[in-house]
Amino acid sequence: MAATIMITSAALLGVATPAHAAPSPRLDSLDSLSSLDSLVDTAVASYLEDDRIPGAAVTVVAGGRTVLAKGYGVADVQARTPVDPQRTGFFLGSLAKLFTAQAASQLIARGAVDPEADVNDYLRAVTVPDTYPGRPVTLDQLLTHTAGFDSDLVGRGRVRADDVEPLAESLVTRRPPRVRAPGTVAAYDNYGFALAGQLVAEVSGRPFPAYVDEHILKPLGMARSTVAQPQPAPVAADLARGYRPDGASGWTQDKGQYGAWSPAGPGAVSTAADMGRWMSGQLTDGTPANRLMQQVHHRQDARMPGLGYGFEEWRRGGRSGWFKDGDIPGFHANLLLVPGHDVGVFVVFNGDGTDGRAAWDGKELIDRVVAALLPDDPAATGPSAATDPSVGGSLDSYTGTYRPARVSRTSLMALEGLTGSVTVEEDGGNGLRTTGLSLDPDRPEQRWLPLGDGLFQERGGSRATLAFAQGGVLVSSALPSTAYEKLTWRQSPVLHQALLATGLVVLLLAAAALPVTALVRRLRGSAPHPRAARAARATAVATGLTAGAFAATLAAVVSDGNAMAETVLVGSPLLTSVTILATALVPLTLGLLAGAIAAWLRRWWSVAGRVLFTATAAGACAMVSMLVQYHLVGGPFAWPAG
Repeated sequence: MAATIMITSAALLGVATPAHAAPSPRLDSLDSLSSLDSLVDTAVASYLEDDRIPGAAVTVVAGGRTVLAKGYGVADVQARTPVDPQRTGFFLGSLAKLFTAQAASQLIARGAVDPEADVNDYLRAVTVPDTYPGRPVTLDQLLTHTAGFDSDLVGRGRVRADDVEPLAESLVTRRPPRVRAPGTVAAYDNYGFALAGQLVAEVSGRPFPAYVDEHILKPLGMARSTVAQPQPAPVAADLARGYRPDGASGWTQDKGQYGAWSPAGPGAVSTAADMGRWMSGQLTDGTPANRLMQQVHHRQDARMPGLGYGFEEWRRGGRSGWFKDGDIPGFHANLLLVPGHDVGVFVVFNGDGTDGRAAWDGKELIDRVVAALLPDDPAATGPSAATDPSVGGSLDSYTGTYRPARVSRTSLMALEGLTGSVTVEEDGGNGLRTTGLSLDPDRPEQRWLPLGDGLFQERGGSRATLAFAQGGVLVSSALPSTAYEKLTWRQSPVLHQALLATGLVVLLLAAAALPVTALVRRLRGSAPHPRAARAARATAVATGLTAGAFAATLAAVVSDGNAMAETVLVGSPLLTSVTILATALVPLTLGLLAGAIAAWLRRWWSVAGRVLFTATAAGACAMVSMLVQYHLVGGPFAWPAG
């Protein structure tokens, strides 16, 4: 215990109370408040109409008080219940990780937990396997997304709060494998935060929801907030419902907001007014726990924004602060604190928006509010290529394809890596061009000006930065919680897409052509092929039809990104069909291979016929290899996790 206290004290002594580099913005005049109201009213009205979102709530705090807390639109599209910032509860998604980080930080500040110790020293109901001997997982790593667990949310959500299993049970039965050494790469980690919540419960001797209620929510007067599932009756009575657009003008209610891993986000609820109280507490109450949260504990690159406990570091126009985003089916929330100016902004929507735009709308609104309250510091100028003598030479070493480290290596969520990678190319000798990195749906492509030594700044007035760190890792200032790892040519999604597409086309052509050729032979009165040869051709037709059904079913699953988020969390007959059809292709492909070998040994058909059949078998092998690669195949044909 003495060592723990010494480590904790040293950590706290290294955390300075947020410095007030400039006074808080002046919002004490009617004109200033009116301007802020007008800005927010106009922006939110546009988001709700243009992006088809039912409702929203916004809170702005400054100088230790709430200066704006407003509701917009409706909380329930059937009942037409208006959003009330004081009463309407919104699901927070991953913003609940801030409560988990605060609870854990309180235990660290009290000396009850050593953040650098093996979490197995504190856990009893759950044990982290010793996958990397001598490299135990620590609480510090759990709170900074660097523990090294794989990402797997498939089936983790629940439609009803009553169906949620106990946290400890789920952490044991649904534990993803450790896939990288801890402390090496930031990879957004829901399991890690759920495990941190379990640690809080075991060390404190209180269930996680009870600890949060007693030590975080009640002291701040957040009476209409909870992480309990089901929620207390007064909170449940005023819950907003989340929606996704459906058809030309309607909405479908989203499901899947509940789940066992509540410390990571599922089930957590708060109001706009309560989140204002929480932000004010973070900005004005300099407790050791709050200071621990607002301290960088991990940087993937020393020049880039880092990770606090729960928070991600934010930099813009000479300002710095801390942000957190939260997304769960039907709800999207964003929060930013700028401690140096005592400003906090919280935005939440109860709709996904067209093409999932709500997640970006909240970030954009926060940027607009901060720009109005805290104009960029003209004295804050960054390095430039024109003055940096290290700039020059080839940028070829940075080009290639990068995959978010959060993409699963062992679960069905690996499919995200097939379409969600980042491409880095040289931009005509003037810097780099990236595709797939931007969070802004209107700007999928970004151009970057070289600053030297693997550091780049976005062109066009943005202060966003990009860094290439050791080990082929790309780091973006927009998303410090997830690094991007460079892929080899064998791992290229473009190659994998080509193999899938080629295999599918070959199998579909075989399924269409083989019955036609068989019919032609019969009409001509040709002698029938041996029974085994006919069975081999029938297998090819069945494989092609199954591949076509698989492709059509998968297309139905991914065609609506908003619906897919719910499907992944709670499952659906379509998702089950995808894995069944993918798995069925494995024995069919083995049958094709056996038929191709037999065709050459027994001289079935003409040489051209044998070549085409062998090509069909090869196409099936190409397709199935990719299905296995992306864990779409289940049962005995699945690759083992690990």
